[in-house]
Amino acid sequence: MIKSIINTATLFFLIFVCIISCTTEKNQTSSKILVESRTTKYKFVDDKIDSTGTLYERIIYDILGRDSVIENYDGNGSLYLRTLLHCDSAGNKIKSVDFKPDGNVESTTEFKYSVDGKLLERNREHINGGINHGKIFYDDKGNRIKEIWTSKWYLGQSDEWYTSEVILLKTYNDKGYCIGVKESADGKPFIDKKTIFDSLGHIIFEDWGDNFQKYAYDQSGNEIEHLYLDKNNKLVWRWVSVYDTNNVRLEYSTYNSLNEPVEVLKKEMIYQ
Repeated sequence: MIKSIINTATLFFLIFVCIISCTTEKNQTSSKILVESRTTKYKFVDDKIDSTGTLYERIIYDILGRDSVIENYDGNGSLYLRTLLHCDSAGNKIKSVDFKPDGNVESTTEFKYSVDGKLLERNREHINGGINHGKIFYDDKGNRIKEIWTSKWYLGQSDEWYTSEVILLKTYNDKGYCIGVKESADGKPFIDKKTIFDSLGHIIFEDWGDNFQKYAYDQSGNEIEHLYLDKNNKLVWRWVSVYDTNNVRLEYSTYNSLNEPVEVLKKEMIYQ
């Protein structure tokens, strides 16, 4: 049960962390340079938004418009994690270092790519000895057909170390869209993940055993809605995203099981 909860939380964290990238942002005008973005968290009280808000995330961009520094803040607006990103000449993220507020390193992640720019390995090492290691394999068409993810983490409350290995096998149609995923966890036989894709390869439904995930997308392929449902198909959480014309997510709203707004993250792009 503990491993299930940890694995689920880790996957959500990785999904969220995947938003962080070295991808170049498009400037609104050719005469302006993107230098920073600020994301502010606003709470809802009695269905009314708190107009003050607290700083949630701050991203500093390099001269090419790529993420170079990412700062994350807690509910009180205090810095709890600062990440420095390093990119190669092609714009690929090759290293990221996470720092605690006191300046000490918390973890380091390194990325390896093929000669044509495909991600081959992702290695994250935590200062406490934990690791997250991923290896990715492709077919001759460039489709990501196999992934091996190995993790090691420590649970302080039980004073125990845990390790896990998950292998994913993916199949594609003639258009290059993923249409199926098989999973093997910790040496167990491969099973078909209960995942449904749309005609463009987007995941629109996942069965996680004790919960369901549903997703909706706009015409540009941006995820605009994510539903978290319990095993009885009742709403637990709902997330809604709003994007600008450059496909940059400007708002990310969270709703509770009653479909009431709880909080919203609003991003402001700052140009010089």
